[in-house]
Amino acid sequence: MDTITGPSPALPRVVADPAQVRAILADPGYRVPDPGRGAPAGTMAWLRQNVARLSDGADHARRRELAEDLLRRLDPAVLRTGARDAVNAVIDATGGRPFDAMALVARRVPVRVLAVALDVADPELATGHLAAVAAAFLPGMADRGTADSSVARLAELMPAGPDELVAARIGLLVQAYDATAGLIGNAVATGMRAAQPRPAADLVAQTLRSDPPVRFTRRVTPSGETIVLDLTAARDDPAGHLAFGSGLRACPGAAHARALAEGAVEPLLDRCRWTGAEISYPEPPALHGPVRLEVAER
Repeated sequence: MDTITGPSPALPRVVADPAQVRAILADPGYRVPDPGRGAPAGTMAWLRQNVARLSDGADHARRRELAEDLLRRLDPAVLRTGARDAVNAVIDATGGRPFDAMALVARRVPVRVLAVALDVADPELATGHLAAVAAAFLPGMADRGTADSSVARLAELMPAGPDELVAARIGLLVQAYDATAGLIGNAVATGMRAAQPRPAADLVAQTLRSDPPVRFTRRVTPSGETIVLDLTAARDDPAGHLAFGSGLRACPGAAHARALAEGAVEPLLDRCRWTGAEISYPEPPALHGPVRLEVAER
């Protein structure tokens, strides 16, 4: 799903009617912003130019099939168990000391579990390179200096293959980084503030509807205008939420993302408590999820 973190003065028209958003997402005449062509291999621009998320037409169909084929080999139940086990290990290692669930769990566990499942050579090293790449992934976002070198290192860690297949693996990890972290953080914050405990799966489902981490996506109209689609507009829509997009570009890894989030949320809620420290959030228009969420084992 092609996402941006929010509207800006350069993108004044926001579509907020859920029926219109769904119609646009289903219309092949509305295209994603063009990432360009011919970038050197192993650069941030090369990654953008080789993933389904930022391509159209035949390129998109071919690259999406590569990503879907990778995902078909992954059992969401195994990912859920892997995330649960990894979070339990994190909690055990804290020895009862307060810790930032965003830093130690939300931004590390899902992508590391996914990297293992995708046969990445060094999942821990790959996880360390994802922050810079995720921050610079979309066209128009600043590369922040280290994105190119991080993409090159990630490409080296992927199983050998054609550029588009290597990029597909990196793209899946990038899409699991901030968005899944935000989903986990928002669900845990809601659960820990609630008067009564709730199952992790219920909290994740509620969060996708009422407090999704990815709030906007953008498209280029047939006339060439760039518009912003509000994915939060479907909160109360009987047709369902838009947290994973819809139509031609509905996220192919939705079940995997939910499984990773549920596996991470469950032990945090079962074993930990919110310390009462402020749960900080980035200023809009950043992707919505806690910057820091301090918890401690009960």
